[in-house]
Order: sequence, then C-alpha cells, then structure tokens
Amino acid sequence: MWKRLKVAAIGSIVVMMATTTACGRDNVSPDNAAPTQNPTAQSGTGNMQSQSLSQPGQGTTLGNGDAVVPIKAINNVNYVAARELIETLNFQSNWEEGNQKLLIGDYDANYEVTMNSTKAMKDGSEIRVSQPFIKEGDTAYLPVSALADLFQEDMSYEVQNGQLLIHAAPVAPIEREDDNDPRGNTVELEFGDDPTDPFKGEGSGANPASMPQDGDDLEVWASTNQEEIMPVLKNININAMINKGKQYLGVKYKFGTGPYPQTGKFDCSTFTQYVFGKYGIKLPRIARQQAAHGNLVSRKSLRKGDLMFFYVPGRFKTNKTVGHVGIYIGNMQMLHASPKPKNGVQITNINKAYWKSTFLRAKRIAY
Repeated sequence: MWKRLKVAAIGSIVVMMATTTACGRDNVSPDNAAPTQNPTAQSGTGNMQSQSLSQPGQGTTLGNGDAVVPIKAINNVNYVAARELIETLNFQSNWEEGNQKLLIGDYDANYEVTMNSTKAMKDGSEIRVSQPFIKEGDTAYLPVSALADLFQEDMSYEVQNGQLLIHAAPVAPIEREDDNDPRGNTVELEFGDDPTDPFKGEGSGANPASMPQDGDDLEVWASTNQEEIMPVLKNININAMINKGKQYLGVKYKFGTGPYPQTGKFDCSTFTQYVFGKYGIKLPRIARQQAAHGNLVSRKSLRKGDLMFFYVPGRFKTNKTVGHVGIYIGNMQMLHASPKPKNGVQITNINKAYWKSTFLRAKRIAY
C-alpha cells in the first residue's frame, strides 16, 4: 500500500540523541543525537541538557536506490528507530535529556517529539499521534502510525514485509556548495538584483550608531505568541539591519538552539528571527513558518533584506520543503547561520549552482 510523504530539507543527519546543525533548538556535539534501536510493520503516509545515546546501524539501501529501515514490534505496536530514519533522511537531531525530547530537522528543528507521550510539535504547531513515542535504553523509537502525521510533506514510503521502504528522490540532488550541477547553470535560474532597490549600495542609511543595542535582547525573544507575529511589511532601515547582522559573523551554529542571549549560538531561523526582531519585526521560530509571511519576490528582482528560502538536498527527501533561510544583502551575497561550508554566521556567494538549484522562494517582509 503506497503512501506519499515528504521529509524536511537540507543537511546531514545525526541520530544519536545529541547532534548539531540546522535551524532549531539547542544542539550538542556534531556526532551525537537521537536515542535509537529498531522497530515492525504497518503503512502510512504520510537550560536543556544534551546527551549522546548509542547508535544502531543505518538503514540498508536496495539495488533500485530505495532505502529499508527495519520495523520493530514493541508492546504490539510497530516502531522504527529514530536514529536510522534520521540518518536515512539526512536530517539533523538533538536530544534534550531534561525534557526527554528529540528534535529533528534540516537546519532548524521542524519536529519535536516527547518520549512516553503522544505529543509532538511540527513546524511550530502541536499535534497528537495515536501511539506514544518511546525510548528503550539509549534508543528512541517513532511509531510507524505517526510517520504520516509527522513527515507527510517530506518523504515517500511504504511498509513491506515488516520493513519501512523509503523511496529515493527521482533526481539525484546536488549535495555540496561547490558541486557542479547543470540544472543550476541555466539562465532561468539566475538571480538578479532589483535596480530600484532604495537601499542599493553599502552606505545608504547604514549608521551603526543608530542600531539597537544588545540590551534589547530579552524583548526580541519575549514573544512566542503566533498572533503577535508581524503580518505586514514594515518600513525599516535595511542597511542598518544588515550591518547589525554582520556584527554576529563567526557566531557558532547550533541545531535547534535556544535564544541567543542564553546560548550564544544561532541556527538559521533563530538568526533571521533575532536580526529582524532588533527592528521590531517578529518572525516565527522555524524557517518553514517564516516562509509563509511577507510578499513573494522573483529571484530576478531581489532587494537587500529579502528572506531567501532553500531546500536541503537529500537522496530520500523531497525538494519542495523549506530547510534553510538567509538574508539577502545585495551583490549576490547572503548573510545566514549555517553548519557549512563554515560553521556559524557567514556571508555566502549565492551565484553558484547549488544555491540556484535548491532555491525555493524569496519573501519581502520589510522595505
């Protein structure tokens, strides 16, 4: 029985309960992450402390390119080991020991599941599943029945012979920034600056002395209420905002990190949320949520301050879901927090095949 499912975006999976990378919540050592073991059969579509847990083997790849993840029956319920699924999908993960919570995603934590509970968070919204998430020893398990609820936008799978069969993406994705991809070298995918951008040029209104100071941090992070998110474009000094963002160049990236004032780190979406928050624009926490706000902008008419959204390539993931966000700063450059090619807040040249082919859309939330 076939069912379609998609799995969120870009990055490298680390499924032992304490990994690093991507936009999300507090992360730990890059080689650690979700608790793990193996789960059996069904089909569907569809102040924190981190700790490393043991990691079982990764799913098997079949001759046709599909991947197989074992299913394990626990108390007559079918489960898959979280780590094996995460690694197969090339996600990142982080384990919050104090909350018994597993964070999963690309460059930020799109998913949060709580052990011994049917509660989960998906793209910032709470969902309830029919069977609990559990942890046995050092292994976290996800019920097969919950996979459709969690990953319906991210992967295509079915259950066969007591195994989870995950179908490979139809086109092999480009994986590294400097890889050559003919698809990214077409005229149609070229980026372009809007010649009428009022903030075009380095100096327009960029007066560092007029920028908000870090003493405003608590206010920036105060709001978590979705209703308080700014729904309309706001007129701000874009160059001043970009200069403010550049002050954090080199700040380390951490998947699923908490507020910068407490952690001293960013993931992709906390960085954009933080920088815009300094100028009174309250963005949601997750990149996928941020992509739902603002006015759609053509890749040929980018202005400084536009948010740029990309998918994170993966052999078994869709190329339609947002996995990364950055701030366009003009001249084919983007300011963003990322685990690569450097680790941390960096400026990247987007005039490369990788960024052209993984680009999904741009949104203007300020002018």
